[in-house]
Amino acid sequence: MQDGTRLLINRGMKLKCGNCGKGSLFRAYLKLHETCPSCGLDLAAADTADGPAFFVGFFTMIVVTPIILFFTLSVDSWTAKAIAVLVGILSCAIVCLTLLPPVKAILLNLQIKYDSGEGTIE
Repeated sequence: MQDGTRLLINRGMKLKCGNCGKGSLFRAYLKLHETCPSCGLDLAAADTADGPAFFVGFFTMIVVTPIILFFTLSVDSWTAKAIAVLVGILSCAIVCLTLLPPVKAILLNLQIKYDSGEGTIE
C-alpha cells in the first residue's frame, strides 16, 4: 500500500482531515463540516453515499452472525436462545454505530484525495 494511502486511512481512523491531519471532519455524529476547520479543504465536494453503511453492515454480518448462530444453536432452552438473539442484535448495533464514523472518514479522505466521483458513460 502506498504511504499516501496509508496516511489517509490513519487520518480517517482518527476522524481527521486527510489534507492537514488536524481538522475534525464531523460536526456531529455523521454530519460533515462544509470545510475543514483547520485548512479550509472543501468537504462538500465529496459524497460517500451508502458506501460506509454497506461496508460496515457487510463486515458486521460476516463476523457477528456466526457468533449469534453458534450461541443460539448451542443452547436448548428458549429463554437462552432469546437472550442470545437479543445480545446478538445489540452487539450488531453497537459494532455498526462504532464503525460508521471512521469508515465514512476513510472513504471521504480517499475520495477527495483521488478525485473520485459518480461514474459516467462517455
